[in-house]
Amino acid sequence: MSDTPYMDELSRGPWPSHAKELKRTRYPVEMYEEAMKEKYTQWGHGGMSNVPGLGSGAIARKSRRPDIISHSHLIRVLGTPGNFYKASTFRKICKIADKYGDGSLHVLTTNYNIEICGLMSNEDMKGVTLELNAMGFDVGSAGDAIRNIPDCMGPALCEYAVVDTPRLKHFLTKHYIDDIQFPRFGYKIKTKMSGCPNECGKAVLHGDVGIIGVFRDLPRVDNERLREWAGNGGNIALVCDNCPADAMRWDNRKLVIDGDRCVRCMYCINRVPAIKPGDDRGVAITVGGKMKGKFGPMKGKVVFPFIEITPPDYKELVRAFDRICDVFDEHGLKKERMGDMIQRIGFDKYLEMLGVEVSPMLFSSPRRNTFYHWKAEELGGAV
Repeated sequence: MSDTPYMDELSRGPWPSHAKELKRTRYPVEMYEEAMKEKYTQWGHGGMSNVPGLGSGAIARKSRRPDIISHSHLIRVLGTPGNFYKASTFRKICKIADKYGDGSLHVLTTNYNIEICGLMSNEDMKGVTLELNAMGFDVGSAGDAIRNIPDCMGPALCEYAVVDTPRLKHFLTKHYIDDIQFPRFGYKIKTKMSGCPNECGKAVLHGDVGIIGVFRDLPRVDNERLREWAGNGGNIALVCDNCPADAMRWDNRKLVIDGDRCVRCMYCINRVPAIKPGDDRGVAITVGGKMKGKFGPMKGKVVFPFIEITPPDYKELVRAFDRICDVFDEHGLKKERMGDMIQRIGFDKYLEMLGVEVSPMLFSSPRRNTFYHWKAEELGGAV
């Protein structure tokens, strides 16, 4: 009988198998086999292991089974804007993984890094770092630092992009590289970026700081093209009926969008090729999104509804991002996520710390009922 029956089962069939791929590397497959057998991972968190000259260098994984392997480190390669890699460049990264690690790569993590796994010594980590640096790549994104700033592919491949996210990621990574590589906060800051309100980058759900492309004016409607689309079977009436804000009116000749109702949700833009995002473009910033932490999963809250982005220095965005980081640095507790900090001190107090003027666009959650709780004297004593 095989020593790895669980992995053998996962390797069967003609389809791609992660177990089959792991067997082809020097990864200690017994660790995964035991994890499936015991229904509990055999790896433990080991903190960070510094690469010489780099504070936020590598992640250490301790082993619960030293009889199989004592430990294993991994180094994160800071991802390229839009996650575009030349094929020959990727082959070079694979050779580095074969040379210094166990021959496996964790590609495009939840933070859009590439992780070179199975490093056993400081010399291995130093060698990986030097060879990656020679290729023009940085490493880091570990520990209590600003993590790698993932972005969607933006206008490089997407028709809905409102802002140039790859260019913005390139700027932010260079501007904040010290805070990415040298931890200075009480806990990590994960930043996610989406190029439009469709939010493919999961900034609201996963980002301590979310940067989302938005537009302030109304969607642009090409009525001539819209009539042609409707004449070819497009159901514009159904789109109007399903508008979440009931902001659209169609008279068989012209589509009118009510600016007081429209919430720029992208629904009509996604459904109708004749409707495009508006031209007054910028970004919104959310804070506090996460999947884990003291208070569990949280969705990000809007703190800056609209910020103009002006290359090449993006002064308005940098000013807002710096303020968010400074408040977290000053008031966040050790190992406390940003959303948990806001929950602890209160959203109103947090906005005051940021120096943000409160507006109707900033709220913790939608109202659960329509009754506004006036003061008792305003209701004639009735409560």
